[in-house]
Amino acid sequence: MKIFDVHTHFTVETGRISEDAEKIGYAVENKSAGEHVKFMERSGIERALLTCPTQKNMDDEDACAAYCRQVNEQGAKLVRDYPERFLFAASLPLPWAKKTVEELEYAVTRLGARAVGLCSNYRGIYLGDPSFEPVFAAIERLGVPVLLHPAAPLVYPKNPMTGKILPMYEFITDTTRTLLDLFAARTLNRHPEVKVVVPHSGSCLPVALDRFYGIMRVKGENVTVPLDQLYFDLACDAFPRGVPILLTLTDPAHILYGTDYPAIPEPVLKGHLHSAMTCPHLQGHVEDVMWGNARKLFGL
Repeated sequence: MKIFDVHTHFTVETGRISEDAEKIGYAVENKSAGEHVKFMERSGIERALLTCPTQKNMDDEDACAAYCRQVNEQGAKLVRDYPERFLFAASLPLPWAKKTVEELEYAVTRLGARAVGLCSNYRGIYLGDPSFEPVFAAIERLGVPVLLHPAAPLVYPKNPMTGKILPMYEFITDTTRTLLDLFAARTLNRHPEVKVVVPHSGSCLPVALDRFYGIMRVKGENVTVPLDQLYFDLACDAFPRGVPILLTLTDPAHILYGTDYPAIPEPVLKGHLHSAMTCPHLQGHVEDVMWGNARKLFGL
């Protein structure tokens, strides 16, 4: 069975240990492209979509744009070096919309980016903000899917475990926060061709959406969330409860396989892969979840 991993990361940094390790709460060792390919071979993964969800130089517009250009050039090089293995998603110098649109155009039309990576917030500005409207218009015009990736909120409690290990709670809640902001702003309704891949089995969205609808009705607003524009990856801990909950929100045609490599150790990913392949709630749809849905979404 072919496997398409839609949630993997690369870096242009030379350090072996991720510089975000302190913020994440545990060490993440950066891997070379060659190491990544060997992991794919051991796991039976045929294709991987690379992203580098950067938050660098966000106080300096020119420096941020230059760094994103470096990231995108590196992503394009990895695809040239391993054309049968990798695709890459563009990194963008947000929150600066004008430079972002320019970089997106360059990354897609000149470098061959097959998607765009967006963080959940940029200096506390979430994706439903009106300043991002030109960005979503360009994404729709260029026809590339969005890969959403969590970022730390500007303010969060540092003392509890969830503030010390951000992927445990803060990352998934910030992902959900930006989705609800997009829904309230009707951004996806205005751009019906935009597809968004939500990470980590929908994060908190499956349990937050009814509350969102209820609060909006209290405000006197009737909001329709275009769920058909949303896809959901299985990166990290989707089993045994995540997938059944996710399926109350979507269908197997909108579920994709992802690893979050190299942030998750290979022995853990081996267990995740087995759980995905044998999940009783996905039986009859495993080939689409592991390959077919992503192949259609990313145009292979």
